[in-house]
Amino acid sequence: MSAVGRRTAEGDERGLTAAEREVARGLAPFRARLDEIDAQLVDLLGERFQICREVAVHKSENQIDMMQPGRVEIVRARYLQHGAEVDLPGEFTAGFFDLMIAATCQAEDELMDRLAAGEEGVHVLCNPVGDKGHEHPAGEAA
Repeated sequence: MSAVGRRTAEGDERGLTAAEREVARGLAPFRARLDEIDAQLVDLLGERFQICREVAVHKSENQIDMMQPGRVEIVRARYLQHGAEVDLPGEFTAGFFDLMIAATCQAEDELMDRLAAGEEGVHVLCNPVGDKGHEHPAGEAA
């Protein structure tokens, strides 16, 4: 990050020209809204990963295959449709979905492998909004 980027990210306008300060002030309400949305996105992704960990425990306990390709295709189609409805670029929506699914499937697969191996100390983190930092042993997910 550049020195100017660090200063504005920290809210420090010293060293900026008058024109740069004016631009920063004009953008401040938009940046505040974006920061709030970014925080919400991270919270939602964390919640989604938590649910996937809980699904991994359920699948392990019930000898269900990790990959459910039919389900992935149903969810992908719904995701792409909803993205189009809110005017997201299709390529972005598809790429984001594919990245998210790949990451959650990898996390689910790794957890299921650890559970199958009977690895000691495997925990399923429980981080819904308002319950940050609590852990529950595998099989006792919230």
